[in-house]
Amino acid sequence: MAAGVAAGSAASAAADPAAGTGAGAAAATPADDHDSPWKEALEIFFRPALELLAPGLHQAVDWSVAPQFLDKELQALGVPDGPPGHGRLHADKLVRVRHRAGADAWILVHVEVQGGGTGPRALARIAQRMYRYRTRIEIRHEGLSARAGRVPPALFSLCILVASRSGPDRLECRREFLGQGVCFSFPVVHLAQWLARWDELESLARTNPFAVVVMAQLQAVRYRAGARRVGPAVSLVRMLYGYGYGHDQIQPLLRLIEWMLRLPAAQEPEYLAAVERLEQERKMSYVTIAERLYTQRGLEQGLEQGLEQGLEQGRVKGQADLLLRQIERRFGPADAEVTQRIRSAGMDDLETWSLNILDAATLDDVFRD
Repeated sequence: MAAGVAAGSAASAAADPAAGTGAGAAAATPADDHDSPWKEALEIFFRPALELLAPGLHQAVDWSVAPQFLDKELQALGVPDGPPGHGRLHADKLVRVRHRAGADAWILVHVEVQGGGTGPRALARIAQRMYRYRTRIEIRHEGLSARAGRVPPALFSLCILVASRSGPDRLECRREFLGQGVCFSFPVVHLAQWLARWDELESLARTNPFAVVVMAQLQAVRYRAGARRVGPAVSLVRMLYGYGYGHDQIQPLLRLIEWMLRLPAAQEPEYLAAVERLEQERKMSYVTIAERLYTQRGLEQGLEQGLEQGLEQGRVKGQADLLLRQIERRFGPADAEVTQRIRSAGMDDLETWSLNILDAATLDDVFRD
């Protein structure tokens, strides 16, 4: 019995040799988080993400029905993250969407975003893990559908390799013995290919907000040294402010840019000053920047307590914003009473409600204990 990867050249890392990857750079820059920002980006911008990265699937979806994110179910499947000692190098999403074929037709979309190595062994592990996810998802939903008398949903698997410039368009996991077996094949996106098509990506970003997310991720891969990230980060913010997006899109995009292009503390004042100048020129301001300025002032003044309060306020507000967006997708815009309840809640309640909404049938179910 063997597991293999589809024929094709192994994907290569997209790091720019001139961008600085030595020990000194690593020590100065906080470790990049490939998990959390991608999870948030896919949840907020799932439709434009598929439009950019999986256009065939995007066309098959009935977008009049809001996607349902099944993170809790995905975690319960119990598939290992990766090889021992490597930590979590990827983000996963399981999303339920309506198929254009009809009211009873559904698609389960499993997306994995891989931020680790992309050599032959790594690709083989990815293919094996995607196969395990698929079989466990299929088994679960075939049982659920049989009990409900429904047709099982279709399943679409997609892998995104954030640092890969090239490689096979599809990966395979083969299991064979004495002439019998199975072959699972799925598409893979080599995200760093967009580095060679930057002008096209920049043009697409004018109407597709997920292209901005991809640009931020690619700049994070290209410029690993924190001191070299200030210019690219400010350039992305400048472009973002000129695209004409509304506040509800600019605010999360700005947060994702800052999240992906993490800067050393010593470089933050330069970045914040540049963004302040941009905001003054365009007569606009966004809460994310205000939160970061508050945190930075706490650093400059050496007020540890003020820093912690600023960070906590930022986290609570971000969680409240996300929950309100989730409620709007599932149940429509929240009224003033619900909005006030969420805005005045603490982090524990907000996290509980954010989990409840995954399987809530009504708005009241969101706020159950």
